[in-house]
Amino acid sequence: MKKGCNKIILFVVLEAFLVLTTAFIQKSSFVKAHHPQLLNDDLLKQEAFEILDTKCNVCHRKRNPFMVFSLKNIEKRAPKIYKQVFVERRMPKGDDNRLNNEEYNKLEKWLSTQKIY
Repeated sequence: MKKGCNKIILFVVLEAFLVLTTAFIQKSSFVKAHHPQLLNDDLLKQEAFEILDTKCNVCHRKRNPFMVFSLKNIEKRAPKIYKQVFVERRMPKGDDNRLNNEEYNKLEKWLSTQKIY
């Protein structure tokens, strides 16, 4: 009796896994087909964070630990990022952290997707 129950439980778990996996794959395909902008926005956000992490967080961790950027907070801080980097051109400071043209363009492109005004 015990072996039979174990087989049934294993079968049910595997079946549930297959159903959930299939649903995930279908949802991903649906998003890619019908909402490609969502994927593009996520990619832009990730690229912006990588720039902020490598060029800005290096200094912020030491000098301004309350303004360290993360994937969770960069959208909220987008207006300040725009102001400091593009309007006042105060950040990032130092020659070692200077943004190259590609980084400026990526950051500006991500900021254009944000409601910063």
